Amino acid sequence: MKYANYYLLASIVLVMFLGPMAFDYGMLSLVNLEILFLSILIGSIFLHKHNTKLFKITVVSLILILINILIFDLNQSVFQYFLKLLIIGITIIELFKEILRTKIIDAHIISGAVSIYILIGVFWYLLYMFLLMIDPDSFTFNLQHTNKLSIDMLYFSFTTLTTLGYGDITPASYTAKMWAMTEAMVGVMFLALMISRLVSHFNSHLKN
Repeated sequence: MKYANYYLLASIVLVMFLGPMAFDYGMLSLVNLEILFLSILIGSIFLHKHNTKLFKITVVSLILILINILIFDLNQSVFQYFLKLLIIGITIIELFKEILRTKIIDAHIISGAVSIYILIGVFWYLLYMFLLMIDPDSFTFNLQHTNKLSIDMLYFSFTTLTTLGYGDITPASYTAKMWAMTEAMVGVMFLALMISRLVSHFNSHLKN
């Protein structure tokens, strides 16, 4: 469990930061980026080894994703996004429960907290991509035409999560607006909760 947190965070950093950079400089294709994304899902499996039920759910979901990728020739499907949302959502909840239960704040817990924050952005990115498959007009793109939609929506998710909102991509449908607003609120509340948790632990440590 301990090393699973570190692996999960390392895989997230690899996919979220190094992946798009490599793509910009012609070192990585979107296909390879999709394959790298699977490393996050594999990290989630190791995280749930202590819970037989969740472990089985994540393993079965990952197998179905791999089968789905082979069937659709690496093109995304609504079913595939649903499975990814399921795995990422379960992982966020399990990490959050672990942080609330722990009485010791160490590198293991901090890595878990950082993973949660980034995974929240990934979760909403998947929601936005899911929505675009159902309603292609749910977002307005105030930029040049691009075939890198997945990276653009990943960028939009994290600018929304951090409440930056550059304005080059804007939600157009009411559903997209509500989801974007909810993501911003969740991001702010999570940071506030984690800071208060760390301060509370620090104060109790001083008293002891």
